[in-house]
Amino acid sequence: MSRNFSYDQLQKKLGALEEEIAELRKSRQTLVKGEQLLRNIAENSLAGIYVVQNGKFRFLNTNATSFAGYGPEELIGRSSYYIVHTEDRAMVKQNARAMLRGERKSPYEFRIISKKKKVRWILEMVTSIIYEGKPAILGNSMDITERKLKDDVLRESEQRLTDIIAFLPDATLAIDNEGEVIIWNRAIEEMTGIPAKDMLGKGNYEYALPFYHERRPLLVDLLLKPDTQSETKYSIVRKQQDLLIAEAESPFLKGKCAFLWGKASPLYDSRGNILGAIETIRDITDRKLAEEGLRESERRLSDIIDFLPDATLVIDRKGKVIAWNRAIEEMTGVAAQDMLGKENYEYAVPFYGKPRPIMIDLVLKSNRKVERGYYSIIERQQDLLIVETWVPALKGKRAFLWGKASPLYDSRRNVVGAIESIRDITERKQDEEALKNREQELQAKKIQLEDLNAALRVLLKQREGDKNDLEEKILANVKKLIIPYLDKLRRESKGLKTMAYIDVLESNLKDIIAPFAHRISSKYVSLTNREVQIAGLIKEGKITKEIAEMLNISESAINIHRYNIRRKLGLTKKHNLQTYLSSLA
Repeated sequence: MSRNFSYDQLQKKLGALEEEIAELRKSRQTLVKGEQLLRNIAENSLAGIYVVQNGKFRFLNTNATSFAGYGPEELIGRSSYYIVHTEDRAMVKQNARAMLRGERKSPYEFRIISKKKKVRWILEMVTSIIYEGKPAILGNSMDITERKLKDDVLRESEQRLTDIIAFLPDATLAIDNEGEVIIWNRAIEEMTGIPAKDMLGKGNYEYALPFYHERRPLLVDLLLKPDTQSETKYSIVRKQQDLLIAEAESPFLKGKCAFLWGKASPLYDSRGNILGAIETIRDITDRKLAEEGLRESERRLSDIIDFLPDATLVIDRKGKVIAWNRAIEEMTGVAAQDMLGKENYEYAVPFYGKPRPIMIDLVLKSNRKVERGYYSIIERQQDLLIVETWVPALKGKRAFLWGKASPLYDSRRNVVGAIESIRDITERKQDEEALKNREQELQAKKIQLEDLNAALRVLLKQREGDKNDLEEKILANVKKLIIPYLDKLRRESKGLKTMAYIDVLESNLKDIIAPFAHRISSKYVSLTNREVQIAGLIKEGKITKEIAEMLNISESAINIHRYNIRRKLGLTKKHNLQTYLSSLA
């Protein structure tokens, strides 16, 4: 059924439509302005804002695309996973769905690949919206690459610090302000036998049990909360600003008694607030035993020095007396208690009556003036100094001393002092001087005797000369007055018996007048009687033939005797046998 409207009604409806159209236009203008405002907000937002619809980008602000180095027009219409790192896509999809379902409230992180193929880190949140009348996803993101890099650097730094602490050679532990263990490195694992996993997070002085079998404050605790009573349990406690250093005995470390050295200091955050404390521990048992052994060795050495038979003193590099043994007490009359610790050459007073450098000082510092002026004898043997000298004031008397000094070295061959041993040799010196005087007297008498002996030798030589002259005269007279007649008798005599008498007479006569034969025989006892007889004839100038006729033997036998005489006398072909024999007369 048709309905007819009157003109007035139509006018009213037309007016209502016009008003409705005006309202719609007004609403549209408001909406356009709102959309424009939202677009402006999105475009100028510091965050990356984008709209994804049906899995593709429909809108991206400049920041959203600048993260990856693209422009908005390069990504609109592409898959929302286009720039997501392939390894992170499944994770991004899972987190986005959980957030859209309201199952996740916190933003999630993932990697994207930039246009230049660089990895960037994004922090993202998503929510459901209606975009252009259809369901869509609004994404809100932020580039956190710089923060991630800083976090990575921080983590790497923390890891390096953790590794450094873990591999520190000293046992190290750290606690927080609540007293819970936050560091327990490998060295302390090895020291205590307790692994880090069994100690990290423990509190209530749990970390003291491996050392003392009881829960009690350690050095780290005393640093955070000073306790005078607890400090008394340490043999040594020393503070250096906010550093605490101590030594203590640990009776139960791995079932043994150990001596430990420890150092503790606070841990601060970047604002200077104390977060906890850290302590390093070192087992110094061996060092303590070595020190005790050294002290015992020093005591033994001190006892040895004290009982040395020679007077002995020792000074350090500053010239301070550190040893003054019993023998030097007895020698000088000065007790050790009155000399130990003295310096400025005080140790010279008992010997010289005044302070002055002595031999022990010359070992540490050479002084030629002192060496020449005070010591009669001085000898250096490498770094050893040996001297002898008179001293004027030893117990009020003059004494002659022998001394030996050498440097003292530490284990690194550094000079740390000097030692000197002294011996009173006054009696020996006096005996030596008396002996010297006696020797001088004997030397004078010796010279006198030598002069007398020289005079006697001259007289004896003169007498020998006279004797030789007499012998020569007798020899010459015999040769001139007797021998020729014997030769004549031998030629003229025809009786064998007479010839025999002549031979005996000539032989005996030659024995009497030829002392040469006796000399040659006594000097060269290796010659036979026949060789002595032939040597005498050679000396007189007889030739081989004459000797053979006189002795009634062959010339070849004479030549053999001549050869043997030369050999036994050590003569060569260069020597004339007659000349040599004549020189022996």
